[in-house]
Amino acid sequence: MNKSVTSEPQQSPMAQFMETRVGQYSMNHRQQKAINNAILSKLAINCNWPLSIVENKSFHHFLSVVDSKYSPVCRRTLTSKVENLATHLSNTDHLSVTVDIWSDRKMRGFLGVTVHCMEKDGERIQLKSNHLACDHFKGPHMAERICEQFEAICGEYSIKDKLDYIISDNAANMRKAFKVCFPIEQEDEVHDEDHLDDPELWNDLTLEDQQTVDAAIAKKTALAHTLQLVVGDGLKETKVMTPLSKLSKISSLLHTSTTFKEVFEAEFGERGIPAAVNTIWNSTLRQVKAVIQCDHEKLSYVLEKAGHQELFTVREWNKLKELVDILKPFGEATDITQGEKIVTISSVVPSVLSLNRHLEQRKPQVHFLSGLVRSLQVSLNKRFLGIFINVKMVRTQDGITAPFSDPVYLKAAALDPALSLMWVEHLLLVKEEVSQRVKGKYS
Repeated sequence: MNKSVTSEPQQSPMAQFMETRVGQYSMNHRQQKAINNAILSKLAINCNWPLSIVENKSFHHFLSVVDSKYSPVCRRTLTSKVENLATHLSNTDHLSVTVDIWSDRKMRGFLGVTVHCMEKDGERIQLKSNHLACDHFKGPHMAERICEQFEAICGEYSIKDKLDYIISDNAANMRKAFKVCFPIEQEDEVHDEDHLDDPELWNDLTLEDQQTVDAAIAKKTALAHTLQLVVGDGLKETKVMTPLSKLSKISSLLHTSTTFKEVFEAEFGERGIPAAVNTIWNSTLRQVKAVIQCDHEKLSYVLEKAGHQELFTVREWNKLKELVDILKPFGEATDITQGEKIVTISSVVPSVLSLNRHLEQRKPQVHFLSGLVRSLQVSLNKRFLGIFINVKMVRTQDGITAPFSDPVYLKAAALDPALSLMWVEHLLLVKEEVSQRVKGKYS
């Protein structure tokens, strides 16, 4: 018996297309928009990927594995979103930016710029932030090259003339870069040794140069970075480095010696002692906190059992405990002023004055690290001199533009409803009549 095979009619291309679209998100679906925004902000901006990645077939396959309902977006759609940001910024007259340059673990340099502005949303005023760039920065981090790349980013969005404040760390190359970006016309004769092609110009920053930079544009130094410098100044002037050195070796042993790690975890569990990072001062504080949570005698036993002689004396152990008590408020201030979703400039003055009061109160209480307390207070008063002058705790010094002297810091604190002028009443170490004058000026 012959059997005939009848083939099914071929599905039309339109039917195939409709079949593939069944169950997929619409372009206005919440998840579709979330993925689109993530591609733009997290991959294109934060990871510095080209927008053309969305046209790559392998990337399409990856997205289908992640979420089969997602409809790949075209490059033009993402480009329009970037153009919308430029259009949005063109309608804003006052902007501020945060700028940072760093190297990852593979020693690749990056320059990141984020723009901030205040927007009215109905009856509310909200802080808006947008990533402008996270560009690969090749070569040495010299100020002249930072200036060129920063100006290119500003030029792309046409925002240079709208900048009110620039926030960065206090590194000499960053400060010098903004001196070049925002020069001041001066009547003084220009000397040959002042030309920008002199490589020595980018390596240091004199007090005179610092004043020029601050006058060129309202550039604000990040509080967290300045606190790092204050703590660094204090530790340099004290005799606490020996126990810190021992602590660093113990932390290193936990990460390099399996024998010591097994003995340590058998006694203390898997708590560990984190490694300290030179450029993040509070990592040292976390390291000290971790070790003093261990029992001193048990830790000495563990070290001896593992064949290591880096033991803490009773005096050194007490120094570490006192170090935590002294630096704990500095760590809290650092955390407060690194908020990403809140305005932090209003916390600068209360934080600095609170730290000064803390150090003043600790002076008669410390037993081992009185030198650290004195050094911290001297550095705090030096690096935040402008604040102490503005609140009448220090006299004005003629001919010097003191750091943090811009009254915006005090105004921001006074206008913050959570703070108001309570810091005047509780943190100023001045006579009552002086305190009332300061309060009257900003009320």
